[in-house]
This record gives sequence, C-alpha cells and structure tokens, in this order.
Amino acid sequence: MTNIVPLRNTGGFTRMDNQLMDGLMAINLSAHEMKVVLYVAKATLNFNEGAQRIPASAIAKATHIHPDTVSKAISGLLRRRVLFRDGGSRGDIGLCDPKEWIFVEQPKQTKSSDSAQIIRIGSEPKQTQTDDSLLYSKKETPYVNLPSEDITSPPKGEPKQAKAERKKPFGLAKLLADNPHGLAEPLLNDWLALRKAKKAAVTQTVWDSLNAELVACAALGIAANVAMTEALSAGWQGFKASWIAKRLAEQEPKAATQSRHHGFEDKDYTAGLKRREDGSYAL
Repeated sequence: MTNIVPLRNTGGFTRMDNQLMDGLMAINLSAHEMKVVLYVAKATLNFNEGAQRIPASAIAKATHIHPDTVSKAISGLLRRRVLFRDGGSRGDIGLCDPKEWIFVEQPKQTKSSDSAQIIRIGSEPKQTQTDDSLLYSKKETPYVNLPSEDITSPPKGEPKQAKAERKKPFGLAKLLADNPHGLAEPLLNDWLALRKAKKAAVTQTVWDSLNAELVACAALGIAANVAMTEALSAGWQGFKASWIAKRLAEQEPKAATQSRHHGFEDKDYTAGLKRREDGSYAL
C-alpha cells in the first residue's frame, strides 16, 4: 500500500509492550497523568531498565507541564498503582504490571455504598483497608512521603515517646537547706544572680566545690561570709581560697617606710644667705 509511511530511517523507536498498550487504552487517566506515564515508560522500559531516579523537573521540561502539576500527577499514579516508587519521596520510579493497576479510581463512599467498583485486569491483590491511600512499592512497602509534601505524623498504633523529665532547678531553697558555713541569704541570692547573668549553671557539684573552698578559706583565717563578699565584689562566679587571700592582702594598708637619715627636714639651709629679687639666695 502506498499510503504507509516507512519508518526505517528514523531516530529510533520506543518499544511498547502490548499488555501495557492495552492497559493505557483501558485506564481513565488525565492528560497530565498520561504524559507522565509515557515519559516513565520511555525512560525505563525502552532501555530495558527497571525503576530509575527521575526528577519531576526532568518530566516537566520534556512535557511542558509545571513541576507542581507533575508531582500531583505522580501522586495520583502511585495511588492507582500505575507507577511504583522505591526509597521514599526521592526514590526510583517505575511502571507496575497492568494487572496491578486500579483502572477506575474509587470515590469516597459510605460503609453501605456499593455503587463504585474497582475494575482490574487479572487477579486482585490483597489489600488492607488503608493501603490505597499510601504509595505503592515493588518491595511491598508502602511509603508515607508524597513527592510534593512530607507526612510527618507518626503511623497509627505506635506509642508516643514519653518526654524526658526535666531536672528540678538547684535554687535558693536547696542552698539554704545545705549551708554548712551559714552563708547569709542575701549573699546566696547575689551569687545565684551572678551565675545566672554569666549563664553558668548551679548544680550540686558546683555547690560542693564552693563549700570546699570555704573550708580552705577558714583554714587561712578567712570567714565564709567575708570570702563570699570578696568573690561577689570581684565578679567571680567561683573562686579559690588563694584568690581571696591575695585580694585581702592587697587591701591591707602598707606601713610608712622610715628614712635612715634624721633632722634634714628641720634644718634651715638659707641661714646667712641673702635673698635675691628672683627668689634665689646668695652669699
């Protein structure tokens, strides 16, 4: 026949399995969904490859569809098991066997409604009550990540993790209850305020360390309240006994040094001299 166009010198062919072609003719898909299926078929089956990493942006560029619309189309095809995805929302995409396709998308029904039926080619696989709403994987693992959004709510049935109990703050009440050196309450309040301003925590370990230094101060003859006052005056959130001793030593008044020479201040060195007009003296 002369009206048949020869295809011998073309740029190549995209092979299409007859069963897949029959399925595409039978299933009711939107124009966007059909474009996405054809792109995935060309990217996988045409090269004898299985599922491939196919970004939505690549499909959008080839089909002139907005990437968001591509993502929605992929979601619908995954729900109807025309496509499957392995590895979550960014996993590989492939074509399912047409026997697994949901040819008529089931509308929302009441428990007593039997008006909508799901037509399949071949035997109907076993399903749970909710697996149609999840993404389908050839590994028989439904994923909860859609291409356009992440479902962050935990699966039903999993127990919620109990929140870790917060440690009670180590405050003034505990300091007063364990106050072996009898530090005055105002000093303790000032010390807590200073550590808070410096973002330094107050714990039992910190309190025990401070009391140990107060014991060392007592051995040097320095009272606990005096040591604490000096530390606060210096702006120390913690201190060593040696620091307090050094600070107190620097505050002690120094004794006046006595000269070995005596009587020079009382002697009149101008006796017998004449005073000049410029204030100097001469013989």
